[in-house]
Amino acid sequence: MSGGAAAAGSVSQAERVYTEIRDRLLAGELPAGERLVEVQLAAEYATSRTPVREALRRLEGDGHLVRDPAGGLRPRLPDVRTMQEVYDVRLALEELTARRASTGGDRELLEAVQHDWLALRAQWRTAPETLRTPDFVHRDESFHERIAGASGNATATRMLRATNERIRVLRIHDFTEDERIGATIAEHLEIIDLVLAGDADASAAFMRAHVQRSALVVRERVGETLARMFSAAPEALPPVAARAGGATRSE
Repeated sequence: MSGGAAAAGSVSQAERVYTEIRDRLLAGELPAGERLVEVQLAAEYATSRTPVREALRRLEGDGHLVRDPAGGLRPRLPDVRTMQEVYDVRLALEELTARRASTGGDRELLEAVQHDWLALRAQWRTAPETLRTPDFVHRDESFHERIAGASGNATATRMLRATNERIRVLRIHDFTEDERIGATIAEHLEIIDLVLAGDADASAAFMRAHVQRSALVVRERVGETLARMFSAAPEALPPVAARAGGATRSE
């Protein structure tokens, strides 16, 4: 095998391992406090330690794993306590930017957003498997940040982007079922239609309802995930796991 082919194979293996471990983490299938060991995972996924190491490094960067004092990686426990505070900030920003975009936003940018989400709706109807992934959260973030950008309020746009980065690891739970992906596409199109129609009150109200609905789904699914993680964990958790439930931040 040539060097290029070997590298491509390694990347493919790393992507496969990353996706499978991420899906298990989102489903709560890995026990709270369980240390992820490279050699064990390599055997489980029938690959070498190199793609496993790359996948774990990426999962840590995404916020799905946390490093303990000894240097080991364990599942990050979602911090539900701070989630509501961050969503309150997000609600205020989203309402502000939706209202501003409705009354004096960059129409060319807004029409581009509408065009892209009409295309996504068609894609969802014809090839749903291409969107059926937790990575849909990035498309969702882009929608909200583009409306904020079109509103002309650069400070609100930066704050919204920072807020999204803090809760992304939690919000991914919102896009693990077809129902939520389809509903999100439909709700986004309703919002952008109202923004383009210049209806500030309605666009702000629809945006608020959309974000609140997402928060409720995330809270419910994160709670279910935590329940599964702890039900699968041994009775006596390592000290780092016991602390994580109260100290882990949703960043």
